[in-house]
Amino acid sequence: MLVKIVIPIYRLPLRSEEEASLENTMRKLASHPIVFLAPDSLDISQLAKLYPQAGVMRVSSDWLGLERGITGYNEMTMSKDFYDRFTDCEYILICHTDAWIFRDELEQWCRQGYDIVAAPWPMRPRYRRFPLKQYLRLRRKLAPKGKILHQDMFGRIGNGGLCLRRVKAFSEACEKYQAEARQFVAHSLKDVLYNEDLFWALVPEEFNYPSVETALKFSFDLKPRLCYELNGSQLPMGCHGFNKPTRTDFWKQFIPRISSQGHE
Repeated sequence: MLVKIVIPIYRLPLRSEEEASLENTMRKLASHPIVFLAPDSLDISQLAKLYPQAGVMRVSSDWLGLERGITGYNEMTMSKDFYDRFTDCEYILICHTDAWIFRDELEQWCRQGYDIVAAPWPMRPRYRRFPLKQYLRLRRKLAPKGKILHQDMFGRIGNGGLCLRRVKAFSEACEKYQAEARQFVAHSLKDVLYNEDLFWALVPEEFNYPSVETALKFSFDLKPRLCYELNGSQLPMGCHGFNKPTRTDFWKQFIPRISSQGHE
């Protein structure tokens, strides 16, 4: 199997915009196998009845759910055991319920041979010029050794909310970087810059990443207006975080259903 769509469901009921996202994903990506990823403790029987074409994969509530939140999710997605559940396919597409799919180009992305494809975190042009360029250099020089700064995201590929991942590469990297993963999980309790998508964007040196220009054709996350400009005023295959309050003004021109539903 080339690719499987994995949709984490960690709480119910879904918000209205999440229901719209899920319905859109199920329709746009209907030609691919889809599985709901849910904690053992969550009853998703009604959702399974609504979308009988989707399979259900159960994981521990320590990994997914409200009890441990993002910490458990970070542990799960930096765990070899997680990726080894998908050895029947070459890729998985992790697609959260705050992602929006505009068109199905999934097979084409899988055929390009990247280990990961996700929205990039672009740098605003002003940070490439004096004095902000010098400021970023100084900030990095003065930071404690090994500390991740917000600027380390610039130009990196990795947003995890809509993310294509090569199963074998991720499984091997989990084994190789166990110590680094434990450090990220420990730091993520207090600092979002140590969440799992930053780990995958920064740590694996051997990964085959697309360029920012290429990744923009796959997805937008932060700074969607800037991403749109950098992508030649073209929409990507999908986006993540369309319902964030700071982004709805941009996205409602392309996703009309969110203009009335808004962010709850």
